[in-house]
Amino acid sequence: MIAIRCPLRFATCLSLLLALLGSAAGAADVPLRAFSATYKLYQGGMHIAYSELRLEPIGEDWRWRMTTRARGLYSLFVRKQPFAETRFERSAGGFRLREIVITDEKKPGRQEAARFDWQRGRVDILRRGEQLDLPLESGVYDYQSIHLLAASLPRQRGSEAMIDFYHKGRLRRSRVVYAGDASVRVGDETRPAHVFEQVLLWSNSRIKYYYDAQRPLLPLRIERLEAGESPTVMTLQSADWSL
Repeated sequence: MIAIRCPLRFATCLSLLLALLGSAAGAADVPLRAFSATYKLYQGGMHIAYSELRLEPIGEDWRWRMTTRARGLYSLFVRKQPFAETRFERSAGGFRLREIVITDEKKPGRQEAARFDWQRGRVDILRRGEQLDLPLESGVYDYQSIHLLAASLPRQRGSEAMIDFYHKGRLRRSRVVYAGDASVRVGDETRPAHVFEQVLLWSNSRIKYYYDAQRPLLPLRIERLEAGESPTVMTLQSADWSL
């Protein structure tokens, strides 16, 4: 993806990295701790935006929240200020999604929302004025709650999970595989990381997640890879665990 095209597809780049839960084996063992992390977003090697990812308790629930702001030249072309929230609750089997909200702070009227009713086994979705009522057959993840799944998978190369994944108002099949360990540069230090790869079965895209080996819910780096396109990369700048 060349630089001149990126502003036109800025929201797509972000949505594929948001970095948007249902029951999952082993997920109940994942300890939750509030934190805030800031990231730099690159498109084809060019720094185009800053993002903030937060995990925090909201009453009896927990919430992931990501906000993104364009920087430099891109801020002249891109007026979007997208953010996504994923609220979830603990359950007997681990965690369950309660609500997903995706919107633009500049255009709140274009909000997308999905509300999960596990007693009815249905999810109510509103996207671009279209209302949908879809069945829930198993646990569901999105671009934010996927971090919980990665933290719960066993650290054995080739360990994988087939999941229902929320994407643009639909529940789609996706595969997440533990790909081994690596080292990631964060500022002036190199940190060990657990690497996971998500295959989006409805497209030719792959997403690679690099998680801090000491704090498995913290993404150090996220890469969206697609044949014929420049990679979109989000890299950790700093993290605050004092929330």
